[in-house]
Amino acid sequence: METLEGFNKILVRTIDEVLRYSLGDRTVEIFYDYLRRKGFILSKIPQDPDFFFEELRKILEFEGYGMRFRRVSGIGIVSILERTVIEVLCKKFGLEFNEKGPIIFSEWVEKVRETYIIKHSKLRLNSRNGGENCREEGQHFSGGR
Repeated sequence: METLEGFNKILVRTIDEVLRYSLGDRTVEIFYDYLRRKGFILSKIPQDPDFFFEELRKILEFEGYGMRFRRVSGIGIVSILERTVIEVLCKKFGLEFNEKGPIIFSEWVEKVRETYIIKHSKLRLNSRNGGENCREEGQHFSGGR
């Protein structure tokens, strides 16, 4: 379970980093406050990433006066953010991400999570065996569902 918990912490941290870099600290804090008022805490993101990004879509699609992203669709912005999170996550874990076109964020979170758990299980097993067979080839992600 510690491996899964480690992945979840890295996922939440990566989402936070990407959002803060892309939208700014103040915007992200306002969004987090909005989620807290709805009863959603950030530690729930790994269990329900779709809810998190659907709420972000709702906020960014709002057509109010002074809207920060008036000329760009909220749907498009969130799709770019989701893709960026997966790309950064893959880089953190030494994985290649070569997917073309739109992605389904929750499916990609699951793919990366499974790879992370397998990789860490092998590393733990290898350290118990004195490092035998410790060489691991790079995992390559591309295309298809």
